[in-house]
Amino acid sequence: MRRKGFLFSCAVILPVLFSGCFSTIRTATRPGTDFSRIKSVLVLEPEYAQQRAVTDEFARQLLMRGYQVKVGGPADGSDAWLQITVTQFVPDAKYLVPLETSGNRQTLVLNAVTPISGRNLYPSGSGAGIENARVLVSNASLSLSARLLAPQTQELLWSGAVTYEGLDLDVAVEGSVASLFKKFPLQ
Repeated sequence: MRRKGFLFSCAVILPVLFSGCFSTIRTATRPGTDFSRIKSVLVLEPEYAQQRAVTDEFARQLLMRGYQVKVGGPADGSDAWLQITVTQFVPDAKYLVPLETSGNRQTLVLNAVTPISGRNLYPSGSGAGIENARVLVSNASLSLSARLLAPQTQELLWSGAVTYEGLDLDVAVEGSVASLFKKFPLQ
């Protein structure tokens, strides 16, 4: 019985621990653009405050690459503007799932799934002190698009989009931005 509980925990938890999947990174670049002339980037303020974590991660990644980074509106000067839009935002969820044991079989009780909160959950013999219960985790998912614009003409220089799934929302934000930077013209 203990071995089956361990195997069940491994089957649920190991895929979650190694999660971090992203879809194909879709990008397009304006032909003939000399990106080497861009030294400063204005990360435009997000439309919604909830998107600030994503714009902050873009700013952090640009700083790591040696760019001068400003955050603000179009009135602030820079060599290029970076506009980020979050198109899908699905936070991670955790559920407490009671199981009934009948002989050698474990049966999932479908009508008694309880959402639980907390950032980190650890495997245990019983979930939240309830015998024969397990904790199941659904990953966070984030879809975003980014556009690099010329400030004077607002001409589109580069565009990219990605969807990323991570263990929690922080991982999804960092992973989606890092994935998109693999195809970013400013290196």
